Amino acid sequence: MASLFKKKTVDDIIKEQNRELRGTQRAISRDRAALEKQEKQLELEIKKMAKTGNKEACKVLAKQLVQLRKQKNRTYAVSSKVTSMSTQTKVMNSQMKMAGAMSATAKSFFHINRQCKQLIRKWIHKKHYKLCRISRRKT
Repeated sequence: MASLFKKKTVDDIIKEQNRELRGTQRAISRDRAALEKQEKQLELEIKKMAKTGNKEACKVLAKQLVQLRKQKNRTYAVSSKVTSMSTQTKVMNSQMKMAGAMSATAKSFFHINRQCKQLIRKWIHKKHYKLCRISRRKT
């Protein structure tokens, strides 16, 4: 129930997207395996038809085989695009974390620099005060 009212963090969104991309990748792999199975069946049918001498059926089956191979090649292209998207989300996440770390580092350097300036001012003021006291004594 609490998660319904909370705003999702960037890490939660990235995990969700990665889960979806992995599911898509598995579905593509299953489809490709089914296509390969169909391809083998078609090749066997073509061989059977060729043995019986049925050229018309061989032509039809050969066209189906060509279409099936094109479809299989398209699954490879889609799979590579899904992998690319997954890689891009990982790169973006790492860049966001790096930017956050650099921001925190810049803020800490700013505070350290301010403290150092204050310490230097105090030191200079102290030295100046001592010099003034010494110069007053001499006169």
